Amino acid sequence: MNFLLVGRPNVGKSSIYNILISGKKNIIHKLEGTTRDWHKSNVKFLDNIYIYDTPGVIIQNNKLNILKFYNLLKTIDIFFYVIDYKNSDSVNDNESINELRKLNKKIIILVNKDDNYSQTNNFNHIGIKEVFYLSCTHNYGFGELYEYLESFNSNFFNQKKYDYSIAIFGKPNVGKSTLLNGILGYDRSLTGPIAGTTSDIVEEYYDYNGKNFKILDTAGIFKKNKIDTDSVNYQSIKLSLDIIKGVELSFLLIDCKDGFDNQSKKILSILLNKSSSVIILFNKIDLIKNKLEFIKLTKLQVKDTFSQAKNISLFFLSAKIHSDIDKLKKLIVSKTKNLNIIFQTGKINSWLKKVSGEYTHPLINGKTVKFKYGVQISTKPITIKLFANFSNKIKKNYITYLKNHFCKTFNVKDKNIKLIISSSKNPFN
Repeated sequence: MNFLLVGRPNVGKSSIYNILISGKKNIIHKLEGTTRDWHKSNVKFLDNIYIYDTPGVIIQNNKLNILKFYNLLKTIDIFFYVIDYKNSDSVNDNESINELRKLNKKIIILVNKDDNYSQTNNFNHIGIKEVFYLSCTHNYGFGELYEYLESFNSNFFNQKKYDYSIAIFGKPNVGKSTLLNGILGYDRSLTGPIAGTTSDIVEEYYDYNGKNFKILDTAGIFKKNKIDTDSVNYQSIKLSLDIIKGVELSFLLIDCKDGFDNQSKKILSILLNKSSSVIILFNKIDLIKNKLEFIKLTKLQVKDTFSQAKNISLFFLSAKIHSDIDKLKKLIVSKTKNLNIIFQTGKINSWLKKVSGEYTHPLINGKTVKFKYGVQISTKPITIKLFANFSNKIKKNYITYLKNHFCKTFNVKDKNIKLIISSSKNPFN
């Protein structure tokens, strides 16, 4: 069952959304129009009830913007029209609701900002019987609304859960939203020449090759010295960074015209530290004249200037070209076959003996560093625990050497490998 929050800007739709899903997912800010794309999540504890949050106004010039919201509207069962208790505009609200009536779907009124919970303002003139009075500030009225939503939960079968999760990261204006739209096959996320069009996390689902994928479009990550900590962009970036650990595959999207610059390297470093799996995508290859030469030089640059990227795949595409999107979808499917890689302990220790013998660690306090044992302790991300003397003095460049050698030996691509060095005598502690 799908419910859509709709209404004029700044009436509290995102606040209602966040309370119903029990998580601060959408950005709430004093500026009007903070929500720029629609968002979807199930109501807390109600797996079959989905709530959608929309941008400020679905009604523009008293006309329903069918074209922009067509793919969303056809999935909605009931509209929640949100009205500000203190600043109701009867004329505009009536006209907007009359436009919604043309879709022949049920409409329910949510009166927000009734902070004293007096319910004295009467909205009978709108002609809708079901009205819920709410206060997001004081959390009033949500018990009754939750009971109403709960009444629908038992009437619907469980929807299929996603098989694999993906998130798109990168600088502003590199084409993240265009890539999302291309993968979905319709204009789901806002695009434009102005950097920072996407501020909230845009979450959607698609089916391909018998699997269901969750895909997220994140806000562009600006340089730190360009961010006002009180701005929407600051909150957007914080949201983007918070979701890295929750997805199974992270795309770093780079504009071919910008190349593998310092800001892209910083974002990649964050992804490699927090993500389970990473692939670098170079977008807008259609704008490059000598494509083969560009691809060759870019691969060399990435590998030579960023040692951690030696085991990361590079993929060149134009998010506007359908054939490139098809190739990317096939690549994503291939990654689903290696979600939970488990390495046999015996093979890890054979590798450890070989790698530490081929290139020994420099002496520490005049003594030899001995690697005694290795065991895998996690799959997401792949985490290998190694036991050695002087564990807290192992050099960083030697750990990098071990990681690269491990990936080469076991043919690990696009995976975040974590090596933990421990001095514990018991390898299972």
